[in-house]
Amino acid sequence: MAGTPATQQYRELGAEDYEELDDSATEVSDSNPLSDEEECWHEKGHTGQRRQGKSRMSRIRAVAFSLRGVLDTILLLVIVGLLLERRSSQPLPPSQAATRQLEGSGDITGFAPRISQQIKTFKPDFSYAPENASEFFTPEVQNKWLDLVPRGLGYVEVPHPETYANLPTPLEGYAATVFTTAMTHQLHCLYAIIGVYSGMASNNTDKAPKETPWHLTHCFEYLRQSIMCCGDTALEGQATTFPVGVTGSDGWDATHVCKNYDEVYDYLEERRANDDVWI
Repeated sequence: MAGTPATQQYRELGAEDYEELDDSATEVSDSNPLSDEEECWHEKGHTGQRRQGKSRMSRIRAVAFSLRGVLDTILLLVIVGLLLERRSSQPLPPSQAATRQLEGSGDITGFAPRISQQIKTFKPDFSYAPENASEFFTPEVQNKWLDLVPRGLGYVEVPHPETYANLPTPLEGYAATVFTTAMTHQLHCLYAIIGVYSGMASNNTDKAPKETPWHLTHCFEYLRQSIMCCGDTALEGQATTFPVGVTGSDGWDATHVCKNYDEVYDYLEERRANDDVWI
């Protein structure tokens, strides 16, 4: 059913309408003080500054972390070193002392320190047992023997003996726990044998030590086992000091793997049980 609508829904735009639209667009454009290019430039500028600041802070943090890592490593090494030093200065408990790596001609209990080794060439020095046997009893020779051994002749006091394994029976006559040392005991026996021999060879039995047969017999057997225990396998060549026509080896000029005697001497001096000077 056709008819005229009560109200007009659409109309055509006139020229005045376009002028209003143009004025509105101008007002919107005039209200923006910055152009698109200026806004883009400012945004890039602020972003670049922020990125540059973040980059600088990142580098500072990286340097700080690297320095902290170095300091942490140094502190860790110091702590480990102190722990190792403390551990080495403390005696091994019996359970560990019994299973630790053994040292040739060394102490099985863990009380004595490990001694360094050195290469030594044997050279003759007959002043300790002069060919003229009577000279053995002179002060010069006697002092040479005393200079060989530390004060206390290797008698050492062992504190806290319960912390060591395989200790022998302590010596009697001491308030503390005291033991003697094999090396100085061996030198003592050798000195006693030379003394008896020198007294008999020079008819100076009054100067010779009053060694009973049981003592000399003890020393002979003790030195035999000591020599076999050490088991020195160094090779020895032709003799250089034997009389003409005598062949064989005198043992001189042969090289041996020896313990550092200075270290042994210092250890026995430091741990001595008394200050007695004798041999």
